[in-house]
Amino acid sequence: EGEHMSIVVVGLSHRTAPVEIRDGVAVLPQALQSVLPRLHVLKGVLECGMLSTCNRTEAYLVTDQPDQASEGVVAVLSEWSELKASVLEKHLFTHTDGRAIRHLFEVASGLDSLIMGEPQIAGQVKDAGEAAMEAGVSRTILNRLFRAATEASKRARTETEIGTGAVSISFAAVELAKKIFGNLEGQVAFVLGAGEMSELTARHLVENGVSSLIVSSRTLERAENLAERVNGQAIPWQEAMEQLHRADVVISSTSAEDPILYRDQVAGAMQRRRNRPMFLIDIAIPRDIDPDAGELYNVFLYDIDDLESVVGANLQKRQQEAKKVEVILEEEVAAFLAWQNSLGVVPAIVALRSHFQGLMAAELDRAKLTDLTEDQKAQVTDVIRRYMNKLLHSPITRLKEVAEMGDALSHVESLAHLFDLELQEERKKMRDKPAESTPDRVQS
Repeated sequence: EGEHMSIVVVGLSHRTAPVEIRDGVAVLPQALQSVLPRLHVLKGVLECGMLSTCNRTEAYLVTDQPDQASEGVVAVLSEWSELKASVLEKHLFTHTDGRAIRHLFEVASGLDSLIMGEPQIAGQVKDAGEAAMEAGVSRTILNRLFRAATEASKRARTETEIGTGAVSISFAAVELAKKIFGNLEGQVAFVLGAGEMSELTARHLVENGVSSLIVSSRTLERAENLAERVNGQAIPWQEAMEQLHRADVVISSTSAEDPILYRDQVAGAMQRRRNRPMFLIDIAIPRDIDPDAGELYNVFLYDIDDLESVVGANLQKRQQEAKKVEVILEEEVAAFLAWQNSLGVVPAIVALRSHFQGLMAAELDRAKLTDLTEDQKAQVTDVIRRYMNKLLHSPITRLKEVAEMGDALSHVESLAHLFDLELQEERKKMRDKPAESTPDRVQS
């Protein structure tokens, strides 16, 4: 009878949709404030929120009409993306209740990410919750859901190693450099080639404190563009070759067909460095650096195969950690469901109490008790109140227990029937109440 509130998620992600569809549907943060109200006015939608990143766009709803509400979301996304609903539907997934809650918790913890365990998504989930609150479209349930997802992801990251170890080639390269030099502060890095790999690696180097970053490419203009983006310094190719001895770390990722660094060049540079260690990372295919160079004293040469094995081992480790995260999420989902179920009994408990309080007041009023002193009246009132509380203690405790198990509704209906309680009013008050006044966590 429309009393059950469902949490529903309708969305698409890198698992269900190609990039051109994801791009079409994506809602940038500044556009959220115009899309959220469109979701909020849909039939059957009481609360809504939206998470949109480059890998996913998902609408979260609290609704008493899940099917109608979901259809409404498809219509809104179709209008927004200018893609036919029939095209979109092929790529959308829908989860309800426990599965929907579980989905958001998995997303927030990085289990559903392209790179498992990546950290950015936790912040994006938190922002999505805040945006829905600011737009005034989320209340009791969704505010709590997004907060709980953020908490669950914190637990996942602190209690497991889901986010540790390099899982991209460029990051693995920098991690290796750190192992060799202890740390990268004060080191000079050369980045040869100006492609995407070079850029990712350069960014990681800068984040890890390299003191100077020299970028060089066959076309000076590309090197200059890259240098500008990563705060480095571009120099012409020939100059880079002549100054090789300045480099503590060389990361090479050009598209050249033949090697660009031979053993002799590296040996010359090492002589001028007085054999201070030099770390060469070759992430080009085909190789940029002649493998023989790696045999020189204090020259450490790693190629893409070395890095891939590091990444493979780290990914495997994350896969194992994911199992531990699943266990944490199960607990967190159960706690959230217990809280959500308890919302259903709160109105019944309030109504039951006020029903008995009303009876008590009426009876005291009717008894008039005129012969008693004020003190005696207070004592009588107190006895009756204590009696009432004892009567109510057991049913209220039991109700809270069944609520956490999730089958409170039938008990609530019986209670309403047996004591002739009016629950509609209380339920309405609950729904319209501002979010923050809900109890923060049901004792489970």
